[in-house]
Amino acid sequence: MTYSIHIREEELKNKIAQDYFSEYDTTQIIGNVDFAVAAPSNITSNTETEFLLWAEAKKGIQQDLNRAVAQLILTIGKAKTFDHYLPPIYIGAFDAAKIIFIPYTEILDIFRQNDFNWNVAPSDHSSKEFQTVYALVRSSLEANSYNFSFDRDSKDLVRFIKKNLVVGKSKISKIRISKTNFVHIYQKWVAEVKPTIDVNWKEAQKEGLLDAHFYLADLLSTETNIPIADKLLVLLRDKYYELFRGTDKMGLYDSKKAQFNDDQIAHTKFWNKYKRPPKKEYRNYIAERIDLLVPQDIRERKGSYFTPQKWVELSQTYLEAELGENWQDEYYIWDCAAGTGNLLNGLTNKYHIWASTIDRSDVDIIQERIRNGAKLLPDHIFQFDFLNDSFDLLPDSLKDIINDPEKRKRLIIYINPPYAEAANKQTVAKTGRNKKDVAVTTHIYEKYRMSLGIAGRELFAQFMMRVYREIPSSVLASFSTLKNLQAPNFRDFRASFRAKLGRIFLVPADTFDNVSGKFPISFQIWHLDEEPSGTIAVNADVYNSKGENIGIKALCTFEGRKTINDWIIATRNKNDINNSIGFMSAKGCDFQNNNYLYIVNSKKQLPHPRGTIITPDNLTAICVYFAVRKSITHTWLNDRDQFMQPYPEWSLDEEFQNDCLTFTLFSNNISMEMGTNHWIPFTEEDVNARDCFSSHFMNDFINGKFGSSLYGISPKAFSCEASDVLNAGKYLWRYYHSQADSQPNAALYDIKKFFQGVSSSKGKSKMNSHSDDKLYNDLIATLKTKLSILANKLQAKIYQYGFLQ
Repeated sequence: MTYSIHIREEELKNKIAQDYFSEYDTTQIIGNVDFAVAAPSNITSNTETEFLLWAEAKKGIQQDLNRAVAQLILTIGKAKTFDHYLPPIYIGAFDAAKIIFIPYTEILDIFRQNDFNWNVAPSDHSSKEFQTVYALVRSSLEANSYNFSFDRDSKDLVRFIKKNLVVGKSKISKIRISKTNFVHIYQKWVAEVKPTIDVNWKEAQKEGLLDAHFYLADLLSTETNIPIADKLLVLLRDKYYELFRGTDKMGLYDSKKAQFNDDQIAHTKFWNKYKRPPKKEYRNYIAERIDLLVPQDIRERKGSYFTPQKWVELSQTYLEAELGENWQDEYYIWDCAAGTGNLLNGLTNKYHIWASTIDRSDVDIIQERIRNGAKLLPDHIFQFDFLNDSFDLLPDSLKDIINDPEKRKRLIIYINPPYAEAANKQTVAKTGRNKKDVAVTTHIYEKYRMSLGIAGRELFAQFMMRVYREIPSSVLASFSTLKNLQAPNFRDFRASFRAKLGRIFLVPADTFDNVSGKFPISFQIWHLDEEPSGTIAVNADVYNSKGENIGIKALCTFEGRKTINDWIIATRNKNDINNSIGFMSAKGCDFQNNNYLYIVNSKKQLPHPRGTIITPDNLTAICVYFAVRKSITHTWLNDRDQFMQPYPEWSLDEEFQNDCLTFTLFSNNISMEMGTNHWIPFTEEDVNARDCFSSHFMNDFINGKFGSSLYGISPKAFSCEASDVLNAGKYLWRYYHSQADSQPNAALYDIKKFFQGVSSSKGKSKMNSHSDDKLYNDLIATLKTKLSILANKLQAKIYQYGFLQ
């Protein structure tokens, strides 16, 4: 935690004593030393107090704590405090934001100076003596200091104190780097060390050079900055980094250097806190998991998606079931999107395995893993850009397999390719940019753009198409989303990619460390030498995040059939804006896009008004569309399920239509603050309103006073479930209208806002999730319960009428 810069020094000392040194004795006064930490009396039997820390305290935030350390040294030397008390293990200093520790043994030589004037005022920072001590602190002591931020390093500070402020302890216990904390330490390294490395990071990134490579160089070095792995892209060489090593045209060794811009001070101070290198059993894991340190945009483009070991093992089990128990000896395997190679873990026949990746640094990491025991051949690991490079660049051994029709039948392309696409959710929500350059810059996209269609903006689709076209008759075993099987944008792709799908399983995407979102990732085994018979329809095994099989899910494509959006578009009448009672915003036709489905007063409320004006003539169809898409809960498993144009029988089922109308009435975002509220299903008398409603449309519609010949103009008859929802809504409206400051035209959104209130955070307002009004909470809970019962009733007919398969 960072303390207030406004509190006084005494208060700051008390707070730090309580927060970090509560298990020690901080009550003793040692001359003019601001802060003393001693071992509790019950820890030692000595009559003399054993001190662990003497520190200088400074209120506020100091630009340079070394000045406070110099002042403390002068304070100790002037009073010869060490003659009166046992010296501590550490001296130090702190302010409201940070604390520094220096071993007391590091300052002994300062006190042994014969010609030093110790009679100056320690607080006089302009004196010659102060400047001398300050220079010593900066030049020699700083390299042996231990620095912690109260905010950023609070847990590490607690650990450091517990391990090192121990009576009789002389050896420093640093924080060990492990597979559980190396990402956390990296984030601190980025803040403290990266700015001191003299590299143009923007230009370096264009060359495939990332800060993570420098961090890995630090990790895999000794405490004296000697590398323990000599094949990494970047190596730490004492006082500089070495990179781009190789030979020039004359055959002479050549390399580049990256220097520190602060004489390596920040680097030294940072690594004083941590024990390098990690234990041997962690090194392979950390090198393999460098993907955790790669920025999101680069991961998306280059495919640095680490496949969890449980899914690696499961995929290999499925390959065995599909190809036979001797598949590793009978087939060849090429991972052409290998990253750091973890997908190959568990494979045993290294003579049948090849791995390629776009980044030289990943090749180096795999080679390092081979030296640590990975069952791969060094000559089978190579740099290759699968979406741009020619197969002429492949190793001869692999090229021979691809060029031989018989051997090629025994080649498995085993991959977890990148999932980047030209547009994503952030683009739509105006929080990101359209990444058109992700796909259109590749050679494969240009070569197969007609076959890929819109799917070409997905990198994994490009991988699949190249394998299909240029490595025919092979087996493609690939992790991917389900877009290639379900998404309408993949229709052209599916028309060209005519292979037989074998075994397939689905797992939650968020089990992959670098994938966010609630959607399924599949493992699909394709036989490229066989064509499917008609439409693809398979049963996929489903596994939960624990790796437990929880059932099967039917998957099929819908070629030639219209989507639910094609159907609802037919109800539009753009010229009927004068009869508008609202606007439905809609995007996509699967569950993942349901977040963009709203009913509001006007399309002017929305940044992307893609949808349909609602009028009396299309109201019934709109409510059916809305209820169908919103009444089934969105889960990771149904995320990519497509809503389709319904069978015509839905239009004959008035009860279904009225159930959908009721569901929509109590699930929309209409607000009186945004225009006339046409969506009140009650009369003023029904809810004891204080004044007349501005619009009676919805009640009139329910009673048959508005409508069309298509949907009838007779009064609506509601099912028991719908009636329960309407009654629950009526009680809620009545309670609202009993309030002294109720508004007659309030919609459900307005009523919720009235009782729950709004909170502001970071400049944005958000409705609270709860109210202090107990009766309101009971009424809204009842409405939600009744609405849930109605939603469950709708589900059967949603499948019956073909909205979902």
